[in-house]
Amino acid sequence: MTHPKSALNAYCQSKNLPLPKFETRGTGTEDDPLFISDVSLNGELLATGQGRSKREAEKVAAELALELLRRTHGEPQTKNRKRRRKPRSGGGEGERNAAEPETAAPVEAASGGWPVYPEVLAEALRIADARLPQSLKGRDVREELARFAGDVYKALLEELGQEAR
Repeated sequence: MTHPKSALNAYCQSKNLPLPKFETRGTGTEDDPLFISDVSLNGELLATGQGRSKREAEKVAAELALELLRRTHGEPQTKNRKRRRKPRSGGGEGERNAAEPETAAPVEAASGGWPVYPEVLAEALRIADARLPQSLKGRDVREELARFAGDVYKALLEELGQEAR
């Protein structure tokens, strides 16, 4: 399986976009590290990811950025020219047409009951990280970042007209 950072670079090349830039910073202590990675394209922040390692944070950021780019720029063109598919048997209503575009519906959060919009969540994390006191260390950073990002995310959803359940 391709690492999301490599997949993001390949996607950008296939769409003739510049390669994305990753900025990763470490917070926390050696015993309790936390890394936050921002990925930007042409100076515009696409996504923010966090993890216990630099690689994990960049992976999350790349996944979110790739998802956003696919929604805004579409899927990359394949090199194979119009492969014919055999029609599926059954033809029931539950089956989707292969040519039918997939809609970008929000993912339901498992615990909070809020819909998850990756770009809104990334923005909430970026805002929360920028506003946290630099004096926080280790576990305090994670707990405060999670709490504050949740508050910011809820406020952003309410601004967008989406109610938290």
